[in-house]
Amino acid sequence: MVGGIVEIVKAYAGQVLQGIVILLIGFGLGVLSRKFALKIFREFNLNKFLGKIGITNDIENIVSIIISYVIYLFTIIIFLEKLLIKSLVLYLIAGGVITLLILSLLVGLKDVIPNFVGWIYLQRKKKIKEGKRVDVREISGRVERVGYLETEIKTDNGDILYVPNSLFLKSKLWIRH
Repeated sequence: MVGGIVEIVKAYAGQVLQGIVILLIGFGLGVLSRKFALKIFREFNLNKFLGKIGITNDIENIVSIIISYVIYLFTIIIFLEKLLIKSLVLYLIAGGVITLLILSLLVGLKDVIPNFVGWIYLQRKKKIKEGKRVDVREISGRVERVGYLETEIKTDNGDILYVPNSLFLKSKLWIRH
């Protein structure tokens, strides 16, 4: 009886050791993939390109982190499978992570979507153009640029204000020539 228990422990210890090796390799691949993706994104100047359309976040870094986290997730799933943990637990973990990612994405886009819709409205109505004077809430000045997410307005004392496009949908707007 003791011999049988020893054999079971040896077999399970082998599985655990293989799982630890999988974790180390997977986490190493996650770190390398993050650095590689960041290098490729910087080579293509992704942040500069996205900055031209009004996205000012460090997308290069954010996407490379997400790539590494996806690799970490799959590594942990393979590790748990190696330890003979039932698939239901894996599905619950994966579902929770996917739900968290979707919620994070929606929270991140809560300001982007209204501002983009505001830009579409401004383009269709053709009310605000570069060079025109506008008054919206407490802001008064000349329109310098209408971007996808924000409009640059130069005030009378020379300050540049970045006004979210959604503000033009929510507020009264006066346009002067």
